[in-house]
Amino acid sequence: MSHASEESTLKRMKNILSLLVALLLAACSSAPPPSPHGGGAAHVPGGEAPAKKEPSRKLTVTDRSDASEIAFIIKEGEQVFTDYGVSHTKEMHLILVRNDLQHFSHLHPVRDKEEVWRIKYSAPAGGRYWLYADFVDTKDEPFTIRFERRYAGEVGLQGLTKDLTMEKNAGDYRVKLDPSVAGNEVSFTYTLTDPEGKHPVLEEYLGAKGHSVLIAPSGDFIHTHPSGEEGEKVTFTTSLPPEPFYRIFTQFQIEGNVLTVSFDFENAK
Repeated sequence: MSHASEESTLKRMKNILSLLVALLLAACSSAPPPSPHGGGAAHVPGGEAPAKKEPSRKLTVTDRSDASEIAFIIKEGEQVFTDYGVSHTKEMHLILVRNDLQHFSHLHPVRDKEEVWRIKYSAPAGGRYWLYADFVDTKDEPFTIRFERRYAGEVGLQGLTKDLTMEKNAGDYRVKLDPSVAGNEVSFTYTLTDPEGKHPVLEEYLGAKGHSVLIAPSGDFIHTHPSGEEGEKVTFTTSLPPEPFYRIFTQFQIEGNVLTVSFDFENAK
């Protein structure tokens, strides 16, 4: 092979190598970054929360409740759903709150032989209530299905009044909340003290040192559990909620009694 032919071959090889490198760099730069949250959620730039992942199964609620009992069936299409797993020691968590974010309850109905979930319930005040059936299937995929009921009776004080106080009395205890936003996550750190200023021992309630739900005036719902403990503090962490305002209902167990406290959170993003 002549010297000129060798130079021409080397030049073609260099051109091909340069093209391959350029294509590889372009592919890498266009690929989306991996989600820090997992679960198939896409990372949204600018510190916003990732989009919620759609459940893989289409489940609905058939409501059979009356004035004294909540009763419902979960269905998958026309078939009764029976593929329940266990989440925090229960097959079903039922969260109720009036649509002005008052009168919160966290219940655990029991499933009968006909796959109907049942629990006795008397509304503390009249009005329209949101009911959230919160559960997992046997593959630990979470589901939350909302349905509504209107209860008769005296409505009492109604309407949404925001209270951004971050320290409150709850029963015999003083509860302080410290919210902290970092990127696309928010942490809620709680400190509890008794009348003597001592920190009570938080017992496990349904397999955790606390339970917390965030509910927006639109009905958007987020269920969280403790992500860590440091000294006398308990922290709950979740993706930054998509709406500007939520009421947080958090429960702790102390000496066998369940304490419920609520705080309001405004998302300043």
